[in-house]
Amino acid sequence: MATHTYRLIASYTFAGQFGQNILHYQFDDASYADTQAAALALCNAFDSANTAHLQALLCTHVTINSYKSRGLNISGGFEAVKLLGGPPQGTRAGVLSNAAVGPCVVLLPTGNAKQRGRVFLPGLSDGDLIDGDITAGYRTAFNTHKVMFTQTLTLSGGGSPTATPVIYSRLPLPSTSRIVEYAILSNLPATLFRRQRPA
Repeated sequence: MATHTYRLIASYTFAGQFGQNILHYQFDDASYADTQAAALALCNAFDSANTAHLQALLCTHVTINSYKSRGLNISGGFEAVKLLGGPPQGTRAGVLSNAAVGPCVVLLPTGNAKQRGRVFLPGLSDGDLIDGDITAGYRTAFNTHKVMFTQTLTLSGGGSPTATPVIYSRLPLPSTSRIVEYAILSNLPATLFRRQRPA
């Protein structure tokens, strides 16, 4: 093993529905016994560094159930899963108006490369969305907590490698991973049409 890209998936429940966010990290996994051990170290580091940031961007009706991770494009790609006790809930007060509407985070790579990443955060409370616009209060919270999308993570074990957030693209071949430099909030809320039913 050497420097590889790992997928990390955050799983949620909200308004009787299930949602996930997919993020990617790149790090040197050579000193771990296998990719599952490296993936578990990534889940633990993400939990320690970013769960509080994530809670601050989610409505109180959203629970963060688990993180799971696996190596990409390498052999031995067993998943590691970290179940969260509680589970932790979002801390943004208000009523979840519609499970299909939420903030969209745009990830920008270093060097302003063409590739972009998008993260659709589940659920937006009625207090954070007024007349179709995301409120200034939510934007302030996002600017405080957006570090979760760009900060590196120091993993435990395996020589304590540093995991760097990247934008991963399978195509065109060969796959590419570009370092995330900025995270910005889309001006308008995003809509996932497959979730477009009342909460």
